[in-house]
Amino acid sequence: MPVTIEQLQQQTFAFDLSDRDEITLHGSDRQTFLHGFCSNDIRKLQPGQGCEAFITSIKGRAAGHVFVSALEDRLVLDTVAGAAETLVPHLDRYIITEDVELSVTTDSRALFLLTGTGIADKLMPLSANADQLGVNGCVEFELASTTGSIRRVDWLSEPAYQIRVPNEVRGDLEALLKAQDIPVGSPEQFEALRVVNVFPLHGTDFSEENLAQEIDRTPQAISFTKGCYLGQEPIARIDALGHVNRILRAIQVIDLDANPDQLVNATIQDPSSDKAVGTITSAVEIHTGDDEHRELRGLSIIRREFSDPDTPVHVVVNGKTLPGTVLGQS
Repeated sequence: MPVTIEQLQQQTFAFDLSDRDEITLHGSDRQTFLHGFCSNDIRKLQPGQGCEAFITSIKGRAAGHVFVSALEDRLVLDTVAGAAETLVPHLDRYIITEDVELSVTTDSRALFLLTGTGIADKLMPLSANADQLGVNGCVEFELASTTGSIRRVDWLSEPAYQIRVPNEVRGDLEALLKAQDIPVGSPEQFEALRVVNVFPLHGTDFSEENLAQEIDRTPQAISFTKGCYLGQEPIARIDALGHVNRILRAIQVIDLDANPDQLVNATIQDPSSDKAVGTITSAVEIHTGDDEHRELRGLSIIRREFSDPDTPVHVVVNGKTLPGTVLGQS
């Protein structure tokens, strides 16, 4: 029997996210430099602290989505697979006299996301301080004579932790996870958790075509007090106006025949007019334990007037119109 979504959220799992990109900034001007090109306050970060941010274009659009960790001698940016290909040239073009060095360090490390009820207790063999980390906080540890790090992230329903180690000790970390009875989850299980918890991926659920506030992570990723940065004016203007016209939401579809692959790119319509109001960008099947109740869940940046929880919509899948419901944040 497939694992239900409730079991996924409660059981401890380690998900291998080593394919996510990592960009490292060295140099004495690294914080001041990055501060000028993203939506959150980088200059205030002390070693061991971190934040979520959008790398924004001059029009206030989301050129990238990063999780920044400040360490003693560097900043480490965690982002989606493939993002470094565009973000590094984007940032590098602005380095003139600043003491900043950008490097892609993805291939030098292994990265796992650990999640589930009580997961912090299982990190004790690595660090006694993991359970004290604030969101995006980071602490280093020693494993097999090398240095790794633990970062708390708020992607899922329970606190989750990224474990980063040099590639050469991946096997040591995997052995430790096994000793702690933490199974390695599948990509499909992680996808189900991230969609249920409305955690979007840049390049999949949104892109540089989207305004930063459309992603609905404003409290986590945007500072309105940090001062000037590239794209700040349109973002501040939207804040003054009070809202954007579209916003990220989860869409629920109950159907016994459709499958998640069919739901991706499906059009969301206004039931009263058949006018398109959004498009499904990611979709998963949510196992509830009830074979007569087959639930699909998708993500979409939808017109704001249809974004309230429990708003009915239509989802058009292969010419068939299915009833859907807009969900609130998990």
